[in-house]
Amino acid sequence: MTLTRTIAVCSVVLALSACSALFGPNWALRLGVLEPPAAPLVTVPDTVAASTDFDVSVRTSGGGCTDIGTTEVTMVDDRTAEVRPWDYSQVNAKVCNAIYKLFTHHATLRFAKTGIATVRVIGQSGDSTLTIARTVVVR
Repeated sequence: MTLTRTIAVCSVVLALSACSALFGPNWALRLGVLEPPAAPLVTVPDTVAASTDFDVSVRTSGGGCTDIGTTEVTMVDDRTAEVRPWDYSQVNAKVCNAIYKLFTHHATLRFAKTGIATVRVIGQSGDSTLTIARTVVVR
């Protein structure tokens, strides 16, 4: 009976350890890493027309266990928008390729009122949150 029990326990342990290989990795959305921290690439036009869509792009980076995610846009008020790039990271990664990846996130914004507006890009840098602000003239 002891041999049968040992075989059963080993079988269960092997089956559970193989689950991630059978069902694939688990991915979680995490705030995108703005790299390089000294000069992250955030592209925002200097001047835009009121009530007209314009594009903003943000570059994030990752490694072998990272993939591009979504881009969240929040209008804080009439003259302030926040853009958050999110990327997928493997939660249960055993091994990741030692590669450097760059992801370009795109967002479409619109300011209805003329004047000075602010676009804030919020991402991750190291263990903290980094906010990059750009000013836009709305005509």
